[in-house]
Amino acid sequence: MRKTFITTVLIFSVIGSIGCNKLFPPKQEETSEEMSIHGPLLARVNNWAIGLDDFRNYLKSIEPIASQQNINVNSSEFKVKFLNDLIKNQILAQIATEKGVDKSEDIARALRDTRDTLLAAKIRKDIEKNITVSYAEVRAFYDKNKEFFKEPRQIKIREIAVNSESEAKDISIKLLSGEDFERLARQYSVAASRDKGGDRGWITPSLEDMQKNAKFWAAIATVEPGRVSNYFKADDNKYYIIKVEDAKGGGEVSFSDVEKKLEEALRQDKVEQEVNKLIETFKTKARVEKSEDLLK
Repeated sequence: MRKTFITTVLIFSVIGSIGCNKLFPPKQEETSEEMSIHGPLLARVNNWAIGLDDFRNYLKSIEPIASQQNINVNSSEFKVKFLNDLIKNQILAQIATEKGVDKSEDIARALRDTRDTLLAAKIRKDIEKNITVSYAEVRAFYDKNKEFFKEPRQIKIREIAVNSESEAKDISIKLLSGEDFERLARQYSVAASRDKGGDRGWITPSLEDMQKNAKFWAAIATVEPGRVSNYFKADDNKYYIIKVEDAKGGGEVSFSDVEKKLEEALRQDKVEQEVNKLIETFKTKARVEKSEDLLK
């Protein structure tokens, strides 16, 4: 069952990458021309045909998806099954066409949407071919924005969370008197980390978490490794005392480590700019309307 489902998904991936007409040709009475193929004939269903080179290209197009499922698309077993499933899919498609299913509104709309998606992707690819980014551009961007190229800072913390300021104050006094942080966390904390002595382990906060728990992370940022924070009221209205046990990261990432990714990001940004220019030019001579208020 799982293999059949995965193969079906891969077939639809092929459809998306090569277009509908190659897999679902027009009704037989509408054309006497057979499909052109590349390589020796591998299979035929009426006017639909597939060559060995075409099949190999299809396998390449689905390899990224297949690898995520630990499927080897180059194994003989998979190739035979995939070919048989393509043929089976084609036979069913031709049966559906004979019955006029292709004329139903939902299928017609899906075919139009697929065609439009493929055409838009082709235009974007044509634009991408002419876009380059020089080494000087990449280096200049890196030098100008070095503050954004830093390793994520990780911190190892323990926490004590209580419901009232008076409790937090009493615990702070105990800590100043030399009592053990882990023991006090197990005794008094109401946080989920209580049973681990307040241990939260190594944490790399996400931007969302830093925004959602701004007071918590702002307080931690002022504490040096090995030190304990003053008690503070966090965004969840609990009072916290934090011990920062260790910290790492936060250093600058070298240019060589980000050069390739940054080059591609800048190239895609240029592509997007050219796409937007093309769209704006089109809008000057076309009727384009939208009603975003309907989405609210």
